[in-house]
Amino acid sequence: MTDMGVALRMESVSKRYPGTLAVDDVDFAVRAGEVHALIGENGAGKSTLMNILAGSFDDYTGRVFVGDRAVRLHSPAAAKAVGIEMIHQELSLAAPLTVAENILAGRLPRRLGLLDRKAIGREAARWLGQVGLEVDPGIAVEELPQHEAQLVEIAKALANRPCILVMDEPTSALSREEVSRLFEIIRRLRRGGLAIVYISHHLSEIFEIADRVTVLRDGRRVATEPIADVTSVHLAETMVGRSVADLYARRRGRAGAEKLRVTRLSRYGFFHDVSFTVRAGEVLGIAGLSGAGRSELARSLCGIDPVDAGRVCLDGRSVRAKNCRDAGRAGIVYLTEDRKHQGLAGRLTVGENALSAMIDRHSRFGLYLAGRAGGLLGRLIGSLEIHPPDPRRMTRTLSGGNQQKVLLAKWLATAPEVLVLDEPTRGVDVGAKVVIHRAVAELADAGKSVVLISSDLPELVALSDRIVVMRKGHLLGEMPPGERSESAVLLAVNGQAELVAP
Repeated sequence: MTDMGVALRMESVSKRYPGTLAVDDVDFAVRAGEVHALIGENGAGKSTLMNILAGSFDDYTGRVFVGDRAVRLHSPAAAKAVGIEMIHQELSLAAPLTVAENILAGRLPRRLGLLDRKAIGREAARWLGQVGLEVDPGIAVEELPQHEAQLVEIAKALANRPCILVMDEPTSALSREEVSRLFEIIRRLRRGGLAIVYISHHLSEIFEIADRVTVLRDGRRVATEPIADVTSVHLAETMVGRSVADLYARRRGRAGAEKLRVTRLSRYGFFHDVSFTVRAGEVLGIAGLSGAGRSELARSLCGIDPVDAGRVCLDGRSVRAKNCRDAGRAGIVYLTEDRKHQGLAGRLTVGENALSAMIDRHSRFGLYLAGRAGGLLGRLIGSLEIHPPDPRRMTRTLSGGNQQKVLLAKWLATAPEVLVLDEPTRGVDVGAKVVIHRAVAELADAGKSVVLISSDLPELVALSDRIVVMRKGHLLGEMPPGERSESAVLLAVNGQAELVAP
């Protein structure tokens, strides 16, 4: 790590919401030429602290220094003016506008009072080159895949020539290969002297890219350590304040009779001739790289997207689901990887979201009788440790981990026969991950079936009783029982391992 002095120093910083002290007297410093990881459970105060830094709040207390200069970050413009840029987990790009217009927003080159299109293209291409992205600057952002849009977001931030860059969960939508590419970019920026704050729930990423790590818990800083001096277990337990030895404990279920059979299912252009079975009490993991067709398969299996050929049978009966409601009534439900846009309604309460998939079961003569589900709702909130445990709380006000628990509650409330999980712990903290894993195991132990799609290899290996591998829209086979290590799965998804028939 280069020692180029302190780029950022926050002293005794606090931020209070009504009834909540979200950030409590926090000291935090980042050196120039350093990647400083900031970690903690959902709700620990990470995003609030960084939003203070980005100028989102003007009512914080404490002092902030950029270099040796005391600054007051009362607005996003004030933060940008002193060299602070933040890349949010949810991209802030204007999708209908071009790549160039997004990168150079607010400072598009002009000539004789008119936009200079050639200069705009050249300048945008220069910053795209900084992140290794070769796309036409004139293309609309909405036409780009997610990982390329992520790189455009980084290019946009770099174009403002920051001295401090905050990256909030920058890999949440990236494949393993794309993460490696992003890390090369970060290392190059670090060598150039940029101070980088890196927020992530993936401890493996922290150890790969960070120089130091700071842990927040309940709004307070509880540790700052050189990354070389800590272990993943130590960090996890510091984050949650308790032992997490069972985080990736291998599940050993007892499978029963065949429950789900998928035969030569196809959606042309997405996946082809996919066949597999899942037994009662079993968790079937589906491994694959980004673009392998896993999510597309899950959506078609649950009636969200159409199928062109094939058959789905549940308990020996054919299921012909024209939509997700048909699939749900048959007993097959899908937990989406995109809780914000496809899973939850942020403006509804926790209770309304949790019970939204079973309105017809609690209705009579066309009228919804909310009182019928009160006991069920209370049990779900308690068992999934949703915090705060208030069914009247607006879902959008919850942390990401608690929103994910609400989404899981929504589908557990339906008492499904088959639960299809698509990246169920993406973007959640260690504590929430433990709760979600426990709920999945309990569902399988109750004799139900689970289909698990996860890019978190330790999670996939630990929770799954069997693992099948997809590649380029085809199901290639099943991992041999004795070869289900993380490295073996990684080789298999890259087409470098022998598989057996599922």
